[in-house]
Amino acid sequence: MKCPYCGSSRIIERDGEYVCMDCSSVLGPVYVYDTYTQSSPLLDSEEIDLSPIWRAVDKNIRSNSNVRLSIYKRLKVINDRFRLKRESYSTYRAYDCMTFIARSLGIDSEYVEEAKLMFQRIMSAGNVSATYYQAAVAAMLYVILSHNLPVNTKHVINICRSRGHKLTFESIRESLAIVKVKYSLRGRLLSYVKSGLIKLFGDSWVTMYPEAEKFLGKLRKSMIQSKSPSTLAAAIIYCVSKEFGYKLKIEDVAKVTQVSQFTLRDYVHRLCRD
Repeated sequence: MKCPYCGSSRIIERDGEYVCMDCSSVLGPVYVYDTYTQSSPLLDSEEIDLSPIWRAVDKNIRSNSNVRLSIYKRLKVINDRFRLKRESYSTYRAYDCMTFIARSLGIDSEYVEEAKLMFQRIMSAGNVSATYYQAAVAAMLYVILSHNLPVNTKHVINICRSRGHKLTFESIRESLAIVKVKYSLRGRLLSYVKSGLIKLFGDSWVTMYPEAEKFLGKLRKSMIQSKSPSTLAAAIIYCVSKEFGYKLKIEDVAKVTQVSQFTLRDYVHRLCRD
């Protein structure tokens, strides 16, 4: 490929575009087979009529059994080669997806390696309708939930949508069901509490955390199970900080913990009425 403006062959891919390194001209978009949705864009936005080719093949197949067998064998070889190449590339894209999620949310690389193993387990299971992309996200959510990492599943989905992919929790629920993810709700709550305390109070979180644990222990089970873990943790942080004499604004706590300030205000009114 050469640049039509300066004739240079030093062409690179950057942000989905072909760019000339010498004159910095943007030459056009990079068309890549989307292995996540398992579909590809049409050529120049038009359908390609393959019916003449299929009619010719069908005519030859019907006329001679040897030709039919020969064509079948060739098609099978081509299909197997394309399938292996596509699966290999799809796996690479899935791993890249998991790394992107981890970097965006500050998740350590050691968890990515565990997610890769879980991804392989999901894809090797029988009767899986999930795409490689959905399985990759499900593998990351498995690690997040099982290790009680202070990461909201909603944030994971939003990160994925920022790359232009349509994704909902329902679309990956089947993959999560396959690996039978188990996690402690109390553990997740405390991980959010710890993360929020560190962001708001720095080293002082050590003295405040035990009080937060006691506060959580006093809450009814129904109260814990029916609430968003991240928002409930933010409300606990706010209530405990008042006990320590800190005068925080609900808006500030909501911003640091990345939850809705309106929902947090409602939680706070229920938990610490004084």
